[in-house]
Amino acid sequence: MNLLGNTLGDDEIYSDAIPRKSTIVPPCWHHVYFPPRTLESDLAPDGYESEFFPPEPFSQRMWVGAKMDWNPKNPLRVGDEAHMTTALDRAELREGRMGESAMVWINKDISNQLGWSMREQRCLVYHPKQTTTNASRGIKVKKDPDFQRQITPSSIFLFRYSALTFNSHKIHFDHEYATKIEKHPGCLVHGPLSGTLLIDLLRKQVPQAFIHSFEYKCLTPLYVNQPMILMGKKSANGYELWIKDHLGNLAVKGSASIST
Repeated sequence: MNLLGNTLGDDEIYSDAIPRKSTIVPPCWHHVYFPPRTLESDLAPDGYESEFFPPEPFSQRMWVGAKMDWNPKNPLRVGDEAHMTTALDRAELREGRMGESAMVWINKDISNQLGWSMREQRCLVYHPKQTTTNASRGIKVKKDPDFQRQITPSSIFLFRYSALTFNSHKIHFDHEYATKIEKHPGCLVHGPLSGTLLIDLLRKQVPQAFIHSFEYKCLTPLYVNQPMILMGKKSANGYELWIKDHLGNLAVKGSASIST
């Protein structure tokens, strides 16, 4: 948790400020726990674990998004003995701008000695191998944010997050693989990192609130060394959250509900 705080530049959990026992784990920081225990020989060619991997030709994977719920009566805390259960929710074939793709939904439930703490459903998409990058049409955001923050993800930033989450997916740290094999202009920002940055933006904006739920979807890739703007706006049901890429297009959109 301290190492993630240093990676994210958190103003409370940084340097050698070790969180005390019973400190509540911030929402989305669970990604550094329960890493995949996979031998290198068992990884897929892209470096990712092969669990729930569909058959050929669906060999290239992207993180679509996730939705999460947190238990206000039993938040995950430093020092808890916690367990995660993983299960396949469903898989579907869909037709899209990159042709036929396999969509896979995976449930991740975390509990401690008092019961459930959080529930997450992840969505991944698997494409056939691409010969060129199919750039999506940019979506412009017309609404103005109530609060925002701009960051430029460096290669060190992405490497540290990959290391902390034990994520060896090559598109995040291997420039040659990302550009020559998967035809991207550079290494990609992790989908769950984008989600974490958004929910951290909200957490700093409403520090006394409890975040009950968060759902987000990655629409277009975000790349290393390209500026991105994290934005948030109060809505009737909570907060709208989104990220604009370096071209001003909508890259990630999400929403969160809170209680104060």
